[in-house]
Amino acid sequence: MSKVKQETIEKMQQQKARLDARIQQLRNRQTREERKKDTRRKILAGAYFIKLMGGDLAMVAKQMDDAGLLRSEDAALFSQRKS
Repeated sequence: MSKVKQETIEKMQQQKARLDARIQQLRNRQTREERKKDTRRKILAGAYFIKLMGGDLAMVAKQMDDAGLLRSEDAALFSQRKS
């Protein structure tokens, strides 16, 4: 293979590597943004649920536990009240 063709191939491989890295960065950013949106939805839904329960965190914990949504290590979060 001629030197010119080899240099062209190497240059194109470098360009491809840069493009692949850029594509991965964009995918990672998109995934991060989707995670942020999902977290925000959960926070808002949780705030609404707490409001429906009249702000009674013990009742929220009981409802979540009855539905199988509360892990034992998370139960303590509902026994603390913001001052």
